[in-house]
Amino acid sequence: MAEDNLHPRWGLGSVNHQFFWMQCFIQAAMIVLVVLFGAESKVLLVLALVGLILLGIPHGGNDFYYRPDKSFGGSIRFLVYYTGCMLLYLAIWWLFSWLALLIFLVISMHHFGQSNFENSRWNAPESLMWGGWLLVFPMVKHASEVVSIFSEMLGFSATNIDFKGPYSDVETLGFTICFGLIYAWVLVLRKTPYRWQYLFQWGMVSVWYWLTPLILGFVVVFCYWHALQSMRYQIVYIKQRDRASIGSIIRGFLPLGLLALLGMAVCTSFDVMNHLGLGFVLLSLVSLPHVVVMDGIYRK
Repeated sequence: MAEDNLHPRWGLGSVNHQFFWMQCFIQAAMIVLVVLFGAESKVLLVLALVGLILLGIPHGGNDFYYRPDKSFGGSIRFLVYYTGCMLLYLAIWWLFSWLALLIFLVISMHHFGQSNFENSRWNAPESLMWGGWLLVFPMVKHASEVVSIFSEMLGFSATNIDFKGPYSDVETLGFTICFGLIYAWVLVLRKTPYRWQYLFQWGMVSVWYWLTPLILGFVVVFCYWHALQSMRYQIVYIKQRDRASIGSIIRGFLPLGLLALLGMAVCTSFDVMNHLGLGFVLLSLVSLPHVVVMDGIYRK
């Protein structure tokens, strides 16, 4: 993967950089904590909460920095378009919830994969496989919980659902091994640079998902693999493009980032942990405009 003529310290290569190995160390440490103390370890819960507050929720707020017109009027127009996109998507949820859920899953799969491989196009197979795995594997491993969450997102009562899922641990392991072999084959076939690091990354995330409950597993992957990596990419990109200091970049990130944290606080007041379907619907409203903005950046 090209370093885009940057100083090596600021190279964008997602798995050929000391930053990636730091992420691996964090993930390995969390896996050890689960093995030693269980998934209910307070340290793990604190790390997940810190990641959600400092990385997961605010990282979409960086979109404000990319507004094409940075004048006061241009900033207002950007916020109007951004929130208008959210309101339009909310209307789709209200009128066509199945379509809205499908949109959420598709854009999430695309975004996770695109940000991991820095691809400029949507149909790169390695990107789609990585993004798909981050979503599909938790669904397979925790089918009953996922059905309950999806039912609530679609407006059905999730309290009376008793769905055990058709997947035993043996079947899930077989599915995991088959996917891993296909993923490795695609990486080799497409001559993906640093393919073995990508495969190692997949292995670590898969082990983590296997050992943890649905929400803890996803929050850690979302925050410490996707959001943390995405924020680094964006800072590097802006430093190169605008020759800006990190302090000025972070200040540019603040408006939407603070708005996202305010949204999180509102969600907490509604006891989102007991209404996860509602929480994921609210997350989807922020995700749609965020994915549109970031797709434009990656295409550049």
